[in-house]
Amino acid sequence: MQTELKIPILPRRIVSQQFSDADIERLAQGLADPENRMVEIIGALINVHKNDVCDTREIRVKFKDMQIELAPVNGHINLLCSRVPRDCLYDGRNVIWQSVEHISAVIRDIIFAPKHSCDGDDCRSTNIKKFVEHSGLMYRGERGLVMFTWGGHQVPLDEYNFAKELGYWTALFMPDMENITGCGVGVMKAPFKGAQVAYGKQNSFERFGHRDFIGFSEKKILAAEAPNELVTQLLTFPTIEERMEAFIRASHRGKVHPGGAGTVEEILTMLALLSMPDNKGIPYEFDLVEMGGGVYFKELVEYLDICFGDALDGLYNVHVGTARAYANYVAYQTQHLNTRYLWNDDLVFDPRIQEPFEVTFESMEGLDLSRDQEAFSLLINLRRFFSGVVHLTVKDPDMLDSWGDDRPLIKGDKNILAATDQLVRKLAKQGRIHPSKSNKPAYRIE
Repeated sequence: MQTELKIPILPRRIVSQQFSDADIERLAQGLADPENRMVEIIGALINVHKNDVCDTREIRVKFKDMQIELAPVNGHINLLCSRVPRDCLYDGRNVIWQSVEHISAVIRDIIFAPKHSCDGDDCRSTNIKKFVEHSGLMYRGERGLVMFTWGGHQVPLDEYNFAKELGYWTALFMPDMENITGCGVGVMKAPFKGAQVAYGKQNSFERFGHRDFIGFSEKKILAAEAPNELVTQLLTFPTIEERMEAFIRASHRGKVHPGGAGTVEEILTMLALLSMPDNKGIPYEFDLVEMGGGVYFKELVEYLDICFGDALDGLYNVHVGTARAYANYVAYQTQHLNTRYLWNDDLVFDPRIQEPFEVTFESMEGLDLSRDQEAFSLLINLRRFFSGVVHLTVKDPDMLDSWGDDRPLIKGDKNILAATDQLVRKLAKQGRIHPSKSNKPAYRIE
């Protein structure tokens, strides 16, 4: 069954307090542009059962009949959505209010994104900063510790509960802190759930003002990993590279829980950044955190050792134990950390970290996973390999299916290829990678 739905667009999230005629025209054009995928994205945002969806094709099929047009009412602008599946609405008639907030935030970031002030490698970081400023995230006075959390979308219950407990203890010890996650479910939701309880116990909202639950997403992944309902500040970046740079620059430190190919991609990106000589001496703690008895990061470190030997030593910390012990460790270290400024301009990003990797059959076959290169270059190529796996299994699985039984041949060092293939297969076996229709990997090695 289908119904009609009116969704108010919130000017305070997008432009100012009122839309001009030019804004309305820009909005109409942006909604109609197929490159923006607004029907698919809005469908994912209003789908109350978003936890059940991890494939953009499911959203595309479910909302294939939905149409969206602008409907001005008494000076306000609404989205008039027709042919909306009733089962995506919590009562068959309405959306939850947080979905309304998220839709306006997505319109701001996709249709009303600030224009790039310049081109070239030197300007990429400046443009990302302007993008974040445009959201209003950076203009809220003093902050305490801001920590990003990376980890899996699909995780076992015990891992979810550990991430939630860790969010609780860190917010209890540091009630002025805030979290940034990938905004979806699993590990991306758990820290917010834990912190929400801790903030209440510490009267954090009264003592320190509003505490944001910050979610960073990306245009191509949003429909498969729609934001959870706790996110109060949603930003949707044009590319995964811009999203990851913003994660790092908008945080004072970072931690990672177990996850899939996307989590490995993020870890490799961070290690590439920290390995740069220009960033030596800049304080930035990067922690791989797991509950006691876990072996995920032990096995990942073994993989890194096969690929890099001791070249990455000292760039990360592994914590396996209780959530309270890790939270106590972070709280102690934060006493000596300057958290006054939210945006870290000191870190230097090599253009190879920032350049978008366009996934194609040819670009995957062009990756070099040999040892005949510096560690930084191998980190970049491995990161692009895992980015390709994410793209083909989450963002655009139709591309993978279009190749039939053929797969791009990945070339490189025999031991690195074997270890990488073993890691991917292990993640798939653990349910951390979305399976393809043929249940074959997104690549082949010889």
